[in-house]
Amino acid sequence: MKKVLFTLLAAALCLTSMAQNNVPMIKSQSDRMPVSMVSANQPRVNATKDGTPVWQNIHTPFTTTDINGVTVNVADTLAAGKFVVVDYSACWCGPCYRFHQSKNLEAIHNQLGSQVCVLWVETESTNSVDQIYGTSTSTGYDGLTQGDWTHYSDGSAVSYRIIDCSSCHSMVDPTGYVPEVAIVSPNGYYAQIYGEDYGVTISMTNAEAVANIQNLIANAPAENHIPTSVSINGPDMVFAGNETGFNVSYVSVDQVTGINWTISGGTPSTATGENVSATWNTAGTYTITVSITNTTGTATASKTITVRDGWNWGDEMSYSENNEYASSVGAGGSLTWGVMFPAQYMAGRNYLAQVKMYAAYAGNYKLEVYQGGENNPQTLLTTKNFTVSSNETENYVTVKISGGVQLDPTKNLWIALSNQGVNYPAAGCNYVGDPNGSLVYYNNAWQPIFELADLNYTWMIKAVTSATQPAGIDDINIEDIDFYPNPVDDMLHISEDVDKVNVVDINGRIVITANNTHVIDMSNLSNGVYFVRVVTDNGTAIKKVVKR
Repeated sequence: MKKVLFTLLAAALCLTSMAQNNVPMIKSQSDRMPVSMVSANQPRVNATKDGTPVWQNIHTPFTTTDINGVTVNVADTLAAGKFVVVDYSACWCGPCYRFHQSKNLEAIHNQLGSQVCVLWVETESTNSVDQIYGTSTSTGYDGLTQGDWTHYSDGSAVSYRIIDCSSCHSMVDPTGYVPEVAIVSPNGYYAQIYGEDYGVTISMTNAEAVANIQNLIANAPAENHIPTSVSINGPDMVFAGNETGFNVSYVSVDQVTGINWTISGGTPSTATGENVSATWNTAGTYTITVSITNTTGTATASKTITVRDGWNWGDEMSYSENNEYASSVGAGGSLTWGVMFPAQYMAGRNYLAQVKMYAAYAGNYKLEVYQGGENNPQTLLTTKNFTVSSNETENYVTVKISGGVQLDPTKNLWIALSNQGVNYPAAGCNYVGDPNGSLVYYNNAWQPIFELADLNYTWMIKAVTSATQPAGIDDINIEDIDFYPNPVDDMLHISEDVDKVNVVDINGRIVITANNTHVIDMSNLSNGVYFVRVVTDNGTAIKKVVKR
């Protein structure tokens, strides 16, 4: 294997010593690819709409070695007064390789080496060094590579440091996507800059990339600068009469001397401090503004708040205001999506008859219904397994609950949908402003998905309620139950969890009996025709199945 000893120049020192508060990330770009589910669960914010970077405190800087065994210490580099530009990539990632081949980082390293240390980091945990050199012969996912990352397509060698270190991503809040490029200032702040006009992109010329980095260096958080990255965190939509909390995030090297809020149409109309609670009593559109003052000057930020009287729900409750399909959202393994309907809207809702989810992917799902609890569900009322049999569904799947689930109309109602090996429990429409419709269970806590991963979606999940107990007989309608695959080789799936299943051969003998299941193992049966009889307290359904 040919290995090249890279020119170290002044970049021999690399990475940071400050570990401070966690704050938001920049929204992922359309040409980025997921590595894994985001690993931090702090609030996220997007870059401001005027195209300025969001600076945040870095986490613990890393010390590691590059692929030539030379130590890389970010803390020492920053202490020496240099900026660090880090490109987090994965060898299998096409957009990462195209950005690599743009030579933007090479130009930054060569032209700004006295001010900037450039690092390229392979962040995939299952990679190999052979992938970096483009010599991997594996055809599996873990062995994929786009080519030789130590050279460019014209044969010239990369001159900045190349590192194989999946844990090094923790220095900044990872979006879970690659490529991800961050610039870190000597005083311990970073901004994510990949895909942004003020940062670096695949299509950007080398001159444009260098100019943008120079501008970022000139305007990075520093002494004698007014506060930057001022952003108000909180919902865009609230209900009239409900007290709602907001907080401000910002970066200021100079001492902050005042934080002042102006709340149009709300109570209180003014406030001070990083956190504020406000109440609007009349529906409408209002503005909340915060001013951050330090010893150099003042910076402000505003947020538009829509106040509504409440959801006009009938028997069918849903936070999705329309049926327009926006996206199926998820990444890296099984997750749980959920919605919570507040007790204030539960009057007269004595039973839950059905749950509907807008499905995009086939797979086995689990429905859980809870009541009570403000931040986490309290009491489990029922669990039901069901199956979506086709990736082409992309519409609402109805999960019937025979006889309904009796509800306490004085308590919050929680609907949770999880999956077994499916990355997308429910589809999402554009975020409608109510965080109760955007919940995800992650790291042992329920939280809105936009706080976890900067994904502004509302789950397309509906709860159908009734004042009286619904009839249960239609739960066993043969048209509502799907048996697949048919013909079957081994495992036969039933689209809903049922009380009892009998598999009967053509001679009328019961050859398999199973209870409380939606999967039947038919691998030991002889090839031929069988009848699958689904039995519940409400009736019986029979389907012919061919075993091959």
